[in-house]
Amino acid sequence: MIVSLNHLNEKFVFAASALLSKIINGDTNLKTISAKKILCIRLDEIGDLCYSLHVFDLLKQQYPQAEITLLCKPFSVSLVQNQASVNKVVTAFSELEHNYDLIVELRGSWKSIWFAAQHKPTVRVDRATVRLKNKKIGKHPHEVYTNLQVIEPLLNFELENPNPKIYLNAKDNQKATNFLVGNSIDQFAVFHTEARKKLRRWDENNFVALANYLHQKHNFEIVFIGASDDFSSIDKLQKKLDFKTYNIAGEFNLSEFAALVSKANLYVGNESGPLSIASVSDLPTLGLFGPGEAEVFYPYGKKSAFLHHVLECNPCDQIHCIHPENPCINRITVQEAILKVEQLLT
Repeated sequence: MIVSLNHLNEKFVFAASALLSKIINGDTNLKTISAKKILCIRLDEIGDLCYSLHVFDLLKQQYPQAEITLLCKPFSVSLVQNQASVNKVVTAFSELEHNYDLIVELRGSWKSIWFAAQHKPTVRVDRATVRLKNKKIGKHPHEVYTNLQVIEPLLNFELENPNPKIYLNAKDNQKATNFLVGNSIDQFAVFHTEARKKLRRWDENNFVALANYLHQKHNFEIVFIGASDDFSSIDKLQKKLDFKTYNIAGEFNLSEFAALVSKANLYVGNESGPLSIASVSDLPTLGLFGPGEAEVFYPYGKKSAFLHHVLECNPCDQIHCIHPENPCINRITVQEAILKVEQLLT
């Protein structure tokens, strides 16, 4: 019932957001507007923000003199702190000004809809309008392209291959280098074995088998990453391996993690925010998918691949599994993962 109510609420939010943009914009030719102050709203998860990073660069290209403010969740700030196209990052509505020329809503809420209605911008574009249009044609593209579609009506240039990019600073790179040098790590693979939802987690014994293979075949060190509350579960997994591995759960913020993973030989992980970061960091990346929506959230990068056994029940609510004895994430075999890894490494 809770899931159904949440889904119903999202439908109302989408409808209200699309209607508000239509009322604000009227018959304005969006490609002709001049914007000096832009507000972008992205109030969801790490991976979603990661697949929005190109939007800010493209807006700056279209409006080079504009000041761009991003409203996002506090834990995501480090992901955009080095992005020159973003002039200001805030994490609360109370930090916003009230006179934006353009509002770009990449994922909002009733509160963000009310904010735009109260402080009417010259123009507003939103993800809900795009999602509703895509639903009518029966196909949702990858999130990178959905986010591009949100701002396409504003752009006076065409872009076929968007390029989300995480910008690193010297401090980020130095922390990653210090960790690697301090532990005498040369070639290494990064593993993310956790996920917020249990049905997204590949069995830990599969990760153990894959870690053993990579260590023996490629002489890779294995670095486990995650949030601070993942430390104990990673420690449990490490004890099943008979060689030294590294557990840095909770030790790196997002931009520092991006710096570390950009120096890795391989990334393997469940569907999650870290997977999205790895996929746009130009290294071989393997995403392991279970109940996730096919094609919409797969790793995007040119060196990325995924494994996904799409069952008849996909997509689901990711909580109630109709195959609890053999959930879709564990239909992925270790041998499949090894074959995909070898393809990525060659």
